[in-house]
Amino acid sequence: MFRLCCILFLLTACRADEPTQSLINGVVIKVKDGDSLVIRDDKNQEHQLRLVFIDAPEYSQPFGNEARRNLDNWVYRKRIQAQVMDTDRYQRKVVVLHLGSRDINSEQIKAGFAWHYQQFAKGKQSASDFARYQSLEQQARQAKIGLWQEAQPMPPWDYRKAHRGSN
Repeated sequence: MFRLCCILFLLTACRADEPTQSLINGVVIKVKDGDSLVIRDDKNQEHQLRLVFIDAPEYSQPFGNEARRNLDNWVYRKRIQAQVMDTDRYQRKVVVLHLGSRDINSEQIKAGFAWHYQQFAKGKQSASDFARYQSLEQQARQAKIGLWQEAQPMPPWDYRKAHRGSN
């Protein structure tokens, strides 16, 4: 009996270290920018969400407003499912957002309104999704749609770094 209790304890302790992925179902009540939004779940609780594996232009960057508008057109006032991957330093849930069978994160890339955030995605995103997101970005670049209309669009992570001290 003692051995059984020890085994159960160890199994429970090992599972505690595993990352927990959960799902949040709700209605989008606000789109903040091209990769963040707010939903209200079935228990009437609000959740701040950040789309994982992508980075959209900041609101003050070229195509920032267009990126927000594109996300808004996809999900505002619609029932979505958010697959929670992590929580960021601002306490937002970092998610893959689904509208039916559509991966909205990849739709932002496909429309030319987000970069595939490779630095973050490596080792965290499945190999097949990583390749798909890369392919979608390459197609948008080649077609010069969305932010890829610019000769040299500045990635949001570089933009934030350049403007960190100016606020």
